[in-house]
Amino acid sequence: MSTSDQPEPYRPALVTLSSDVRERVDELQRGLASERRVLEWLQEVTIRTLGRIDTRVYADMTRQFRGSQGMLLAALVRPSARRGRMRGLDSDVAERLRERLVAHYVMPAHRDAFRKLRTDATEYVDAGGDGDAHNPERQKFIAMRPALSELETWQERALDSLLDGFDERGEILDWGQDVLLATHGELDQEWATRVYDEDSTVDILLGETPEDERARRLFAAHHLLPQFRAGVRVLAGRAGEVADEGTERTEAKYA
Repeated sequence: MSTSDQPEPYRPALVTLSSDVRERVDELQRGLASERRVLEWLQEVTIRTLGRIDTRVYADMTRQFRGSQGMLLAALVRPSARRGRMRGLDSDVAERLRERLVAHYVMPAHRDAFRKLRTDATEYVDAGGDGDAHNPERQKFIAMRPALSELETWQERALDSLLDGFDERGEILDWGQDVLLATHGELDQEWATRVYDEDSTVDILLGETPEDERARRLFAAHHLLPQFRAGVRVLAGRAGEVADEGTERTEAKYA
């Protein structure tokens, strides 16, 4: 449907939410650029569905990053990012697996997020036209809620730091503060302490080999992303709506 065919938006927060999810789905259907991008994509979808993605996705993604590249993980990335025995994965099989992820998990999560947001979405008396602050195409905040965009900034920072690795053990303590903000405090009291104290984990976080990089991706899938989900679920119901007059929306940055 072209922009001109769409109904005029009087509740732009709902349109903004749906547009954000649609962009991520479109990117997924083209294939993601790398295994790292899979984790970034899942973080973005998690916050844009207000934490409604089924927990089975995170458990399955953890299995995909453990050991050899799993079939689902291989299907999510472009052929150039497949490795091992998955280099020869049939393109039709990969496309079907991506579609199943959308159909069984992303779309139900989007529906639940929409229903949660609709009770608090502001209805404006006029449609959001080109020059209006509440035009969906002009919104820079997720679901028009600055608190969600702020949370995403912390999540991106925490995830990037983890995947890049650390130079010394003390940096893990500073990273733990970022994780606290990125999860909206949804952490066990000793979570960061355990990460700092466990020598095998520290070796991975400080390591420079391709194996260490893969292990950090596994750590992110298993230990970090589910905590991101928990945090956004708590924050989503408390975030207030703001119409933004800033820059117009752009397509997903990883097109």
